[in-house]
Amino acid sequence: MLLPFSSAARLAALTSSHDFEHARLSYAAEAVNAYMAVKFASDTSWTSSLKHDAGADGISCRVTDLTLTLRTINHAGLIDLNVAASTTIAVGLTALGLDELQAATLAKSIVAFRSPQRDGALPIGPEPDFGLKHAPFEDVVELLDFAEMKQFAPEQLNEIFTVDSHSAFVDRDLASKPLQSLLTKLGGAVYEGSNPFPAYTFVTRISRRGEIAIDARIVTVGADRQTGRRSSALPVVATANAALPSCGAVLGRDIAAWFEEAFG
Repeated sequence: MLLPFSSAARLAALTSSHDFEHARLSYAAEAVNAYMAVKFASDTSWTSSLKHDAGADGISCRVTDLTLTLRTINHAGLIDLNVAASTTIAVGLTALGLDELQAATLAKSIVAFRSPQRDGALPIGPEPDFGLKHAPFEDVVELLDFAEMKQFAPEQLNEIFTVDSHSAFVDRDLASKPLQSLLTKLGGAVYEGSNPFPAYTFVTRISRRGEIAIDARIVTVGADRQTGRRSSALPVVATANAALPSCGAVLGRDIAAWFEEAFG
């Protein structure tokens, strides 16, 4: 008679333990992203090193029995939906996989979507499900309002587009490889000068004993402010454990010491 109750109690205990561990790792991933936002605003040498190493698929490191994988994306290498010209937006759509004609037509609709009022002289293509917004994009996922874009995941959109760079130009050196090759065909699509409040996407993935937590957020970094919001998690590739450096060498001794104290 006691066996079913014993099994149920054990299952509840295991579930509770799993939830607790996942919550701990999730909060730790958030803490790493918050730490990186502060460091990006205050430590130029640290920032330059991490931006180089943690681009593309990311960089992994090890502390105690945890594996951390970090990835950063500079939004200067993305296309801002609110200020880019339709030709630049079309290039981004082509990088995603639309053919050139479809991309060019849809790009005009995207410009009309964000414009305060419709220009009757400007022909547009298909309208989104809920009509033209006539206001700026608040998030790149609003592209999914267009039927042609529903085939793409939010993660794919975040690799190409942004609403946070506030620049009509794109730094080809910081763009993803599919976008990079297409941007070479566009004259003038090169970012020049520095944005006093650059935007980044930070992705932190933490794994421990089979449990995984990921935090991704878009952060605007400045000398006197760091603001952010959650984002769709972008792909990161964890390196084999045998090849991992210490997180103290990657992130700095202070954050590594915190992990050792919290999870040691």
